[in-house]
Amino acid sequence: MSQPRAPKERQQERPPESAAGVLYARRLMPAGRVLIVILVTLLGWTLLYAPTLKRAAEASPIGARRTVSLALLRPISAVSDWIGLNELAGSIERAVGREQGRPGGAFVPPPEDIPLTPEEEEDPKGNGGNGDGATAEADSIRAPTTDRKLRVAIVGDSLAAGLGYFAERVFLPRLVRVSGQGRISTGLSRPDYFNWPYTMHRIVDRFDPDLVIVMLGENDHQSLQTVHGDREARIGTSAWPPAYRERVLRMMQIATSRGAKVVWAGLPISADFRLRDHSRRQNEIFEFAASISNNVAYFDAWDRFREPRGGYTAYFREGKRVILIREGDGLHFNAIGYTILAREIAKLAVEEFGLSPRTFQTAI
Repeated sequence: MSQPRAPKERQQERPPESAAGVLYARRLMPAGRVLIVILVTLLGWTLLYAPTLKRAAEASPIGARRTVSLALLRPISAVSDWIGLNELAGSIERAVGREQGRPGGAFVPPPEDIPLTPEEEEDPKGNGGNGDGATAEADSIRAPTTDRKLRVAIVGDSLAAGLGYFAERVFLPRLVRVSGQGRISTGLSRPDYFNWPYTMHRIVDRFDPDLVIVMLGENDHQSLQTVHGDREARIGTSAWPPAYRERVLRMMQIATSRGAKVVWAGLPISADFRLRDHSRRQNEIFEFAASISNNVAYFDAWDRFREPRGGYTAYFREGKRVILIREGDGLHFNAIGYTILAREIAKLAVEEFGLSPRTFQTAI
C-alpha cells in the first residue's frame, strides 16, 4: 500500500527580486506628503514667475478679475524681487531660448534698451546714416550696401516678437540690420501699461529705421484707457472704432515721421472663433488707416494664412508642400511660420516701396 501523502505545504509568495538578486520592497508615499510636495512646488513656481504673472495681469482688461489678480500677485512679486528669484527666472528663460524679443519671451524691457546704430553715433545730426547728408528717394527705400546697411525695426506685441526674431534669418545681415522691438502683452488699448506712441518715438529717434514692420492688436480686445488709466472708450460701443483708429493713425504718423516706410501686418485668423469678429474689425481699421497714410502699406495676414473656404488652418500650402506654420495656441506662428511671414512681408515691401530683393532670402 502506498503511504499517505503529507499535506502540501503552502508556498509563501516570495518578494520580487532585482536583477542582482537583492530583495526589495516597494514603498508608497503617503497621500498627505504627496499633497505637501505639490503645494510646495506650486508655491515655488508662483514665487519664481510672480513678476511675469503680475505684468500679464497689469495688461489685462480693467475689471474685478484684474483687480483680484493684482491684489494677490503684487505682494508675491515683491517677495520674489526681494529674494532675487526674478533673476533666476530670467536665467531659466534665457537658458531655454525664451529670452526677451524671442517667441514666448517673458520679459518686457524698458524703452531705453532700443539700440543706437553705429551710423547714428558717427552722424548725430541724423542724415539717415548716409554720411554725405543725401536723402533717399521719396517713393522708394534707399539701396543698402555693406557699409550702409538698411535698418529694419519690427514693433508690436508677442506676434511681432516672434516675427522679429525669425526676420533676422530672412533679411541678409550683410545688408540689413534688424531691430526686434516686440513687447509681449502690449497693444494700443493700454498706454497706462505700455505706451507704444512714446516707444515708437524712441525707436525712430534712436534707431532711425528705413523700414518699420508693425504687428499688434491681439491684446486690444478691451476698452481703451488713457495714459493715466482713465477709460476713453468702452469696447463694444460705437466710440471704440474711431478712438482706436486715431491711435493706429498716430502710430503710423510717428513711424513715418523721419522718412521710414511702414508695413502694417494685420492680425491672422485665430482658432478661437470668439475673437474673430473683433479681430476682423481691427484689420479693417488697420487697412483703412494705411490707405490714407503716406508711406504705409497693409499686409493682409488674415487672408494669406487661412484655409480656402475662409476658416482657420494651422497649415500653409506652398507648391506641392503642406507645411505646419502655427503653434498649438491657435494664434502664434511656429518657427517656419514666422519665417514665411517675414518673407511675405518683405515681398510686399518690394512691390510697395522698392525694397531691393537682394536684401532677403526668398527660399525657406
